[in-house]
Amino acid sequence: MNQGFKVLVANETHSPFAEEICLEMAESAKARGTGIAKRNPEYLCEKMATGKAVIAFAPDGKWAGFCYIECVDGTVRCGSSIIQFCYGGDGGDPSTDVRVSTNAAELDLAA
Repeated sequence: MNQGFKVLVANETHSPFAEEICLEMAESAKARGTGIAKRNPEYLCEKMATGKAVIAFAPDGKWAGFCYIECVDGTVRCGSSIIQFCYGGDGGDPSTDVRVSTNAAELDLAA
């Protein structure tokens, strides 16, 4: 049940969203009273350009969610994910976020 949302493996064409995604991540952490490693837009652009991120778009074309992966000690992990508040997410708590999935084989999981 994706309610018309589109989930894509992110690429260079999505880099214009990086700054807004970074701001949303920081605001979400602040609202939840949690600390997260602050990422800069260039870092997210690198994840997008190397196929290590997914981005979700609402039916109106606005970005709705974002997730990137990290490879640490040979283990692939979710580096950070966010679903905007206005789309039913609380900014990062997986127990309340709208769930979207993509075929992991589409992501470049190489370290």
